[in-house]
Amino acid sequence: MQNVLVPGAVVLLTVVLWLRRKPGKPMLSSTDTSSVAQLNRAQLELVIESSSPDIAADDPWADWTAPQTEQGRLALQQRLRQRMASGPEQRLDAVREAALWGHRSVLPLLKRALRDSDARVVEAAAEAMEPFRGTPRRAPAQTARPPRNVSRMR
Repeated sequence: MQNVLVPGAVVLLTVVLWLRRKPGKPMLSSTDTSSVAQLNRAQLELVIESSSPDIAADDPWADWTAPQTEQGRLALQQRLRQRMASGPEQRLDAVREAALWGHRSVLPLLKRALRDSDARVVEAAAEAMEPFRGTPRRAPAQTARPPRNVSRMR
């Protein structure tokens, strides 16, 4: 009988203490968050730079267009390789042009630029590779028909 009373008393005491506990304080005293949103907007305005038209006029890549033909693509790849073999400013220009192009054929060039000695080139290469991250390669389409006895092969 004594073995039943002690655990029963512990359970009863636990239930009583659990029911008498005070409720926790709410995180917000009210649900009005307009002051927080206003503060966030004010801080964003300090961070975000307004784009001015004179910056766009100084951009050398403003009128750049992607090559339309195979010869243009090969010429662009050759030009990018030559720039990557030059000085740091030319390497930075090559990485920026490769980023504008956005073609998969520039990935080896961008991977090489990630190991460059100039930090600006490395940062530009990392930004240029961002659209390619996480995208799977397309599987080659099967053009040939499987053999007639494919069920025996499996």
